[in-house]
Amino acid sequence: MALICALSFTASGQIGSYLGPGVLSGGAGEIGTRSGAQVDLRYYFDVEGVYDTGLQPFAVNSKGDLVQVNGLHGVQADVGVYGTHRWRQAALGLDFTGNFYDYTNFSGYNNATVNLMLGYTYQQSRRLVYDMRVVGGTSSLGYGAPGFYGTTPVTATSDVVNTPTSLLFDSRVYYLQPTMDMTFIQTARTSYTIGGEGYFVRREATGLASMNGYNLHGTIQHRVTKNQTIGVNYAHIHYDFPPQFGQSDMNTAQLFFATSIGRRWTFNIGVGATQAEVQGVQQVSLSPVVAALLGVSFGQQTFYREDYYPAGRILLNGRFKTYSVGLSASQSVAPGNGVYLTSNQQTASLNFSYTGIRKWNFGLNAGYNKLSGIGQGIQDYTGFTGGVGLTYALTRALHIIARADSRYQAIDVIGYNRTGYRATLGLGFSPGNVPLSLW
Repeated sequence: MALICALSFTASGQIGSYLGPGVLSGGAGEIGTRSGAQVDLRYYFDVEGVYDTGLQPFAVNSKGDLVQVNGLHGVQADVGVYGTHRWRQAALGLDFTGNFYDYTNFSGYNNATVNLMLGYTYQQSRRLVYDMRVVGGTSSLGYGAPGFYGTTPVTATSDVVNTPTSLLFDSRVYYLQPTMDMTFIQTARTSYTIGGEGYFVRREATGLASMNGYNLHGTIQHRVTKNQTIGVNYAHIHYDFPPQFGQSDMNTAQLFFATSIGRRWTFNIGVGATQAEVQGVQQVSLSPVVAALLGVSFGQQTFYREDYYPAGRILLNGRFKTYSVGLSASQSVAPGNGVYLTSNQQTASLNFSYTGIRKWNFGLNAGYNKLSGIGQGIQDYTGFTGGVGLTYALTRALHIIARADSRYQAIDVIGYNRTGYRATLGLGFSPGNVPLSLW
């Protein structure tokens, strides 16, 4: 982070929008932006009371039933930095949260959570632009990092490693995703982007699959008018699942259209297809004769399958003086959650933030996620999340912070369904001329 900040000070002024309105980009992108007046870099500290219910550790009781932890209460301390800084040739976006929590009635979840999103865009010349981004952190809660409830900014190469809301188990996970792209601007209307990213996910619980992977991608885009851009992108994606759960390779291509609607709205839609080759291990029923011989009814066998799936996304963003709103939906092949491996995935999300009332900031988010395992022979997973939060400035530096969230998970055919809730209330310190905006 220090290196990127040092490099950025070699530029001056403000970088332009080289991709056009509504075009998804990496690098600084929308990282660190909030509703209302934008801030350069803003830090905050807070201490809150916390109440959690519906946590699902990776464990069973003496009867073989899944353990569920309810009614946890304690204290949570947070530290964070967010904001953007722009020069003529460079832009920096930062969103960092560190959370430390202590439950008075159950020490098993006393620990820390960290999430970092850092993006840097540098325009070396009139024709060359570099985008660098890193996403990394650790969490043991499927809600995501306490205090980090916003949706990850949607980019041309989506951030796949920090989507904890689809986790079935509240178990410690570590993740990292570095990305680097280079864009060649042939003319004022046409540009070409090539790049790559790596995936690294490690899960502490024995029995849950970890994940390694990479993504090599390219994009061609053409600005038809000042406000409209068309293009095509292609990506080759690889996942493998240590220790020995299998691997998959995907080739995906999409046509996209991006435009601005008036001065405040941007719209992006992409349509395409994904070819997926998946190898793994699946459980099978043994014949009665073999079962009688071995004394077991089920066995395992390796499998290989090739399938084609639709791929697409829709994104609508509005950014106004006092509020911002974002709607998104996508269809893709994803690396799953440690139980579900390579999966056909559908997602949808809504995010709203308002800073139009003096001293107040309000945030709201909702999400939907469905996973269908490819070749695993297990039933679909469905999850819903929702939450609201607010901050109120008691003084220029002292703020009341409150947040409530819920999570619902279901695997209907086997009767699995869980609902969990989280609530926090406390005081935060963050000097600034505008209300503290965390969501």
